[in-house]
Amino acid sequence: MTERIKTIELIDVTLEFYDGMVISEVKDDVIFEIEHVEQILRICNEVYEGADFVYISDRKNNYNVNPTIYFELKDVKNLLGIAIVSQRYEALKVANFEKQFSPVPFDIFSHMEEARAWAKTLL
Repeated sequence: MTERIKTIELIDVTLEFYDGMVISEVKDDVIFEIEHVEQILRICNEVYEGADFVYISDRKNNYNVNPTIYFELKDVKNLLGIAIVSQRYEALKVANFEKQFSPVPFDIFSHMEEARAWAKTLL
């Protein structure tokens, strides 16, 4: 596993930065909206200094995503892909629905190692 560069704790989200990939964990009962996306993208651009990265969402917790957030990603040139990781059936079902809105490669995994391996193929 590559070394963690840094961890940033936000009110609703924890972000762990690795070489070319950021792993997010959204807290329970959050409604994940465009404001979250904008804040995370701003931080990613600071950390990666505009370099390419893959976003991995570790969906351990139960929260809701507004699917329209994906429309905001169409102009983000350095976002190479989005991976969703969960072992919860409900979360996987929702991720499958979200997938149709994503303008970037979007895949769903039940194990973090698989998501990381997929992310490396995009980088």
